[in-house]
Amino acid sequence: MKELQEKLDFLLEKYSVTAKAILKDENTVIVDGREYPILAHRSERRFIELKNIVGGGTLVGVSVMRVARIIEKKSCLDSALYREFDICQWVLQDKIVQVTVIKNDNVLNAIATTEKGIVCTIEISATLEKGEKPIDKHEIIAQRGTACDVVVDAQLQQDSIYVFGKENKKFTDVDFELFGLEIPEVAIVRAAFKIAQAGGCDGILADHAKLLKLTQAANKSAECGERVVL
Repeated sequence: MKELQEKLDFLLEKYSVTAKAILKDENTVIVDGREYPILAHRSERRFIELKNIVGGGTLVGVSVMRVARIIEKKSCLDSALYREFDICQWVLQDKIVQVTVIKNDNVLNAIATTEKGIVCTIEISATLEKGEKPIDKHEIIAQRGTACDVVVDAQLQQDSIYVFGKENKKFTDVDFELFGLEIPEVAIVRAAFKIAQAGGCDGILADHAKLLKLTQAANKSAECGERVVL
């Protein structure tokens, strides 16, 4: 967190932001003494572009959003589901109103439906070994066109540069001001900076509260085996 805080301090100073911002952890920033959820995924370019594609008219008649995410063993499935619920709602600009969940130990399947009738299928499994990076894929299917954050016929995210030799290396830098950080780290710093630049954000607090209720509804569905309508 020290490096991320240094990068955040750099942006605050560069753009003359007077608010004091401290990263509590990867999910929380304290701005002028008040805690805010970061929702860092909203600052990842792939999700920003998916949102633009949906909202810009490139896709017509969106019907399904498919999500798959694999995380470390013993990771919190609720936290992973919270993230994917927010990505679906934020990208589609639509509110989830009902959810059905099946959970078994370290795997979870969810079917959620939005106000506009878009079906979101979410598959999460906590099966990766410790230290491995999460693997995910988000695909949107419409009456006219499809969109995905992974290139066609690929299962994994690709890097920009690969160097093969005695040691195989790969490099992907996406932010010239935050050079050297991994994509999720860049998103954390950028999201925290946006909140600090705005002097806080009550909208994010409201979204956070709704997401917690949605996650609670998902757990209720997993326990009773029935659909829960919000």
